[in-house]
Amino acid sequence: MGNSKNSSALAAMAGITNGDFAKHCLINGGAGTVTIGGYPIGKDMVTASIKVAQRGRKEFILNLGKEADEIAREVNKIPFFSRLVINIRVSSSKETREFAQKFSDLLEERPIIEINAHCRQAEIVQKGGGQGLLKRFEVLMEIIEALRFNDFKISLKIRGNAVNSDVLIPKVNQWHLDFLHIDSYKIGEIGTDLTLLKHYARRINFPLIGNNSVVDLKSAQAVLNTGAKIFSVARAARENPLIFRTLIKHF
Repeated sequence: MGNSKNSSALAAMAGITNGDFAKHCLINGGAGTVTIGGYPIGKDMVTASIKVAQRGRKEFILNLGKEADEIAREVNKIPFFSRLVINIRVSSSKETREFAQKFSDLLEERPIIEINAHCRQAEIVQKGGGQGLLKRFEVLMEIIEALRFNDFKISLKIRGNAVNSDVLIPKVNQWHLDFLHIDSYKIGEIGTDLTLLKHYARRINFPLIGNNSVVDLKSAQAVLNTGAKIFSVARAARENPLIFRTLIKHF
């Protein structure tokens, strides 16, 4: 993923991390990798995103059946596909397969696709997307296979404390993911569960991306010290897209 000398990544933020914002973080901000999305794919996810937006949260609202075309327009704003991740909200393997086939036809190169098993908005979860995928392992596996069939590298983003790691880790190792992106929030607390990140880093057989509360050099270094290969930044980048330049000069 991205620049091997730069361990930083812009994390997805719905309604915020579009092509223009990501390009600014990449070119001006100095991020090693940037993520756009999360983007809803398929009827249930598009409908759910509209409902979420109606109650005031920022969302990306795509036109049903046009998701691949609209995301491709954002993708083409980014000059380096090797440093791009696209975070998608999906709940159906059939709709994922249809999207992946159409999307791959629109692209000359393949960016990384990140499956969003992270979103906890009720409208998304009730339709089987976001965190709801962690209760639908068979569907999640089929989604992964649909993307891999179309030659995409795959990242899976989760909230680490939303699932039993002893159950998930054997699964993700079997699925042969390219990256696992963990939001390691502490339930009821502020800060990052570094013990959880270390637990995953020691037991998965592919690179780990660590996320949550990375706001400065100390917090970024703490994530990398767990064994994570990359640290990702969300809200702090929204406040200051140039934060990556401050951080990466130390790594």
